[in-house]
Amino acid sequence: MKKLFILLVCLLCAGLCRAEESRLIINPGRETFVHFPSEIMGDKYTLTVFLPEEFVPLSKRYPVVYLFGPGPKQAEAGHALATKEQVLAVAVNFKEEDYKEADKIVRFLARELVPYIDTNYLTLATPSRRVLAVQGEQAARVAKELFYKPELFGALALFSPKSEAGNWGTLPDNARVFVAGEQSELAVAQASLERANKTYGRDFALAYGAGETDWFGALPLGYLLTAPEKASLKRLQASLSAKEVVPGNTVALRVKARLKGGFLFDYVPSAVRFSPPYLVWNAGLGSLESVPGAESGSIKIRGGVDKITFSTKITLKKQ
Repeated sequence: MKKLFILLVCLLCAGLCRAEESRLIINPGRETFVHFPSEIMGDKYTLTVFLPEEFVPLSKRYPVVYLFGPGPKQAEAGHALATKEQVLAVAVNFKEEDYKEADKIVRFLARELVPYIDTNYLTLATPSRRVLAVQGEQAARVAKELFYKPELFGALALFSPKSEAGNWGTLPDNARVFVAGEQSELAVAQASLERANKTYGRDFALAYGAGETDWFGALPLGYLLTAPEKASLKRLQASLSAKEVVPGNTVALRVKARLKGGFLFDYVPSAVRFSPPYLVWNAGLGSLESVPGAESGSIKIRGGVDKITFSTKITLKKQ
């Protein structure tokens, strides 16, 4: 009842002449607010709250993940995410052109949407229990602005962020970042986050997954919501597309990062040590290329604050 009362008050503030256009649709596992009223954004957006239980009132408090883009058409995936991960999934159906109003979206979430959700649902209303997840370059730009606001979000997930994979400044303490995309995006993200003094595992993780269509299923909420000490890097493991490198050709190198808690992600080393030094590493392409005079040797990659290394052998064919 409190939720409907607040919605009606918002409708009156938005103008009685538009009230008939806004409505609440209740389905098992979700609530959809068509033309959700907002003083900042107007009432042209649909808000869908996917529930970890069939109906409200909920039986206990839950973490919350906010998603840009999805709407009622993604009901099945949204409901699956909420029930599997035991979270509230709050989706606003923003489109690409909407991200031009970045300042409005930032104010809308900070001043209206997050307070509304925390007031009307049983949530764990602290930044450490809130996740923001978006897909695409423009959405990532807005999401990063929100992430830098204090006391709002504790974790951020970016899917295919393109140019927004890098340029990380001073992040909030205990912030957690997840980036999924192409090789070049992950290389930029890892290098930039390390320059910002962030540590793989404890502070951020990466995964290959450019153009992920079902990014509900690819969202690692278990990792994003776990405590820092349960996400530290344990070891790295390399795989090569070939065991022999011929001068002029390349070999792809992929590295897996295993974290505490059983989490497994991808790792893109900024630098690779060779013995003997007859290989060139291109992080943006994920490739190794030999130089003239190559001979058999090993590769060593160093990562993490604990100086974790791995080594693997590769045969370098002489000219």
